[in-house]
Amino acid sequence: MEPKRRQFCVMGAAAAVAELVGCGGSGADGSTDGTSDADSSGSSGPQGTDSLADSSAATITASGDSAGTGTSSIAETTAASEDSSAGATGSGTTDDTGAVACEPSPGSIEGPFYRPDIPVRSDLDLYDDAGAPLHLSGRVVDSDCAPVVGAIIELWHAAPSPPDAMPGDVDATYDASREYRYYGQVATDREGRYAFDTLRPGWYLNGNNYRPAHLHVKIWVDDVERLTTQLYFADDPFNADDPWFDATMELDPTDTGDATHDFAV
Repeated sequence: MEPKRRQFCVMGAAAAVAELVGCGGSGADGSTDGTSDADSSGSSGPQGTDSLADSSAATITASGDSAGTGTSSIAETTAASEDSSAGATGSGTTDDTGAVACEPSPGSIEGPFYRPDIPVRSDLDLYDDAGAPLHLSGRVVDSDCAPVVGAIIELWHAAPSPPDAMPGDVDATYDASREYRYYGQVATDREGRYAFDTLRPGWYLNGNNYRPAHLHVKIWVDDVERLTTQLYFADDPFNADDPWFDATMELDPTDTGDATHDFAV
């Protein structure tokens, strides 16, 4: 399906960081069938056509919110296939000619919890939930390690668990309501930078095993999906047994929750 044009406006200004605003409607009915961890139907773009209201005249800032309540939990299944989207680590290497190149970040499964019309916002810690703070930032670069300006990064993840919780105490869920809890998207600035504030996601059962804590990421460039992948945490006890875990996509947050990761597309 042809991706829809991103309903983003990047305001031109003398400042080094571009201001993000949303142009157009956002919202969805939030339904998901959860029949597979990998959605083989494809994506129609980072902003879907079904909206809760026509807000074409409205400005949505990166710290915006959306209405609604409720959560839904659907187990991811091990029958899913690997997503073949391109991805990247963003680590530069020099070839024989002296040119710098960045190896593409590895792709991964999308899972059944991706939703169109993800709200334009960088702050996902909006619900007074107990959890470990996470400030994720980094850059999006191309194969020449040059910044990608205006790339759209969609981030979504399961609800957090209380900081002292053990697996089985409180299983995490993905939100299917109009609130889009722990869903957000931003555009990279003129240096290719992005940032999100959220809480570390909790664990939930995938069949008989727990999935490690992870973040889902989708990156669009010029309305083309360039990467679908997942980020993990270096100290998670379930990494070793997870079929999709990739050590190159580990985050190692500081004591205050700061973590960085660059993507090359």
